[in-house]
Amino acid sequence: MSLSEHVGRAETPDPFAVISGDRTLGERLLLVWDLGIIVLVTINLALIIFDTLFAIGPVGHAFGSVWPSAHDWYAGTVHQNFTTIDLAFVSVFVLDVLAGWALAIAQRRYYRWYFYPFVRWYDVLGCIPVAGFRFLRVLRVMSITMRLQRLGVIDIRGWWLYRQLMVYYDIVVEEISDRVVLKVLTGVQDEMKSGGKQLSRQIVRDVIAPRRRQLTTAASTQLEYSLVAAYRSNRDQIQAYVTQIVGRAADANPALKNLERVPMLGGFVSEAIDDAIRDTVNQVLDEAVEGLSSDEFDALVGNIVESAIERLLAQDMGSASSEIRDATIEVLELVKEQVAVQRWREHFE
Repeated sequence: MSLSEHVGRAETPDPFAVISGDRTLGERLLLVWDLGIIVLVTINLALIIFDTLFAIGPVGHAFGSVWPSAHDWYAGTVHQNFTTIDLAFVSVFVLDVLAGWALAIAQRRYYRWYFYPFVRWYDVLGCIPVAGFRFLRVLRVMSITMRLQRLGVIDIRGWWLYRQLMVYYDIVVEEISDRVVLKVLTGVQDEMKSGGKQLSRQIVRDVIAPRRRQLTTAASTQLEYSLVAAYRSNRDQIQAYVTQIVGRAADANPALKNLERVPMLGGFVSEAIDDAIRDTVNQVLDEAVEGLSSDEFDALVGNIVESAIERLLAQDMGSASSEIRDATIEVLELVKEQVAVQRWREHFE
């Protein structure tokens, strides 16, 4: 990368500073060097592209027919000496690499002194004057540009080209990541279908069992809320239903029937007992519902959850294993459906 990549103070730059701002003379010179390297690489790449096109017969002839004098000058001055001209650019790039390597060694930026060419491999290979490696110099421009972005000298996030590239970059990343996630989830489903019993035990042992207390609290809270809300909303209907049950039970009770035969007081006593039973049952219901928030109810739910978990942890899980497996597979299928949604379409819509 560039020389200023290896300057210690530049690691914590002032983002509001510019080249002529709150920087030392050395930092300003290195930033100018970075900009100069960008200009040279840009000119060099443009020259490589133009010379490649010029070497193509139809393109060269078309250029000559449009601008004969420029064609003859370029052919005799630049095209024939292209290798020499490219080596002039390469000499500057090699100097940049060597200077950056020296600074990295002086500042001990890497664990070993010889790590630099491996970390900056694109800079090293880009210095090779071979067609296959020359276009790696684009990475040098990109690395320096990102360096200047971090220093606050430029802000590429406001560039139109950057915004357009990021849109398609996000599309590519989302499509690739979605395919990977779908593949992984499908593999998990297949694994569960082939060996779901063992995986179900692991889910119970490693996921459910360590969360017994949280499950107990959640279960008791939900039961309390649901039962209390349902009872308060339907209290009159529930008590009417209980009254009917108590009345039928009293009518079918032989002792109460015999009590009604008692002269004078039999009917009164039987009706009083019936009312007392009905009021007692309704009061028991009221107190039972209000008592759902007690520690005793939480302990009861805890015992039920503990028993269920212990049963699931048993060696023979029976149908519970398949139920856990099927439920997990269905949950994964729902996750796959959400992952498959192409959210990048929202940008275009």
